[in-house]
Amino acid sequence: MKKIFFIGLMVFLLFPTVAWSSEIRFGLLPRLPEKELITMFTPLAKYLEKETGSKVTLVIPKDFDTYTKQAIAGDFDIGFTNPFIYVKIKKATPEMDPLAIASEPGVATKLKGVFIVLKDSPLKSIKELKGKKISFVDEGSAAGYIAQMLALQKAGIQKGDITISFAGRPPKVGEAVRDGAADAGGMPESVFKRLAFEYMLRVIGTTDDLPNWSLHTTKKTDKAVAGKVKEAVLKLKPKTAQADRVVEGAGLEGFIATTDQDFDLMREAAKAAGVF
Repeated sequence: MKKIFFIGLMVFLLFPTVAWSSEIRFGLLPRLPEKELITMFTPLAKYLEKETGSKVTLVIPKDFDTYTKQAIAGDFDIGFTNPFIYVKIKKATPEMDPLAIASEPGVATKLKGVFIVLKDSPLKSIKELKGKKISFVDEGSAAGYIAQMLALQKAGIQKGDITISFAGRPPKVGEAVRDGAADAGGMPESVFKRLAFEYMLRVIGTTDDLPNWSLHTTKKTDKAVAGKVKEAVLKLKPKTAQADRVVEGAGLEGFIATTDQDFDLMREAAKAAGVF
């Protein structure tokens, strides 16, 4: 009996288990492949586990629409999404709130979209896109469709003046342009700059700035959990050593406080694009 107890004690000491008080389900908008997102956001999940005392599980829906539906249903506790999906969820479930807004290197808390073409394309500006085939990310992509549609309207180009296709994810937009499947593409500037084949493409125009991605609650989020997560992420101040350790791999430089009013510009753009 003593021998069994001793072996059990040694196993516990060598392989301790973590006694989590609860689980926080962390939803991520699938703008990139699942494997890549897991690599990018696991350090943040581990940080939140340490700060909250709860196990954090990453949830990556199959597409933007599924993410929106799951967030509205409250299938996860916190989410990280683009500003358009955020305002859609907020419209459907007013009880949800933003916890913090992301800051990215070079753009801080602003989100910008770009129009791209092949390096040797004769196209030089947004005004020349009338009658062209344009690849976008998804109808729910703030800087990969909605912001671009507003920019096209300002350039005098209506939706019916172009042929639209959706690639599903930002890198696929770049591939469509690279491979000749589209004359031009619309995607987030931050993702474009990370493309391995960026040198083969060229930017011919940019969109107006929008609020960046946000961490948010859902209608079923426990208020105590929301408070702990908010307090934890706001410790990750932009351009600090701690933030670099936790979110640099996710392409972020930290988080700052935000309110729902900060997303009013996104609402205006979505209405102008006819999607809100």
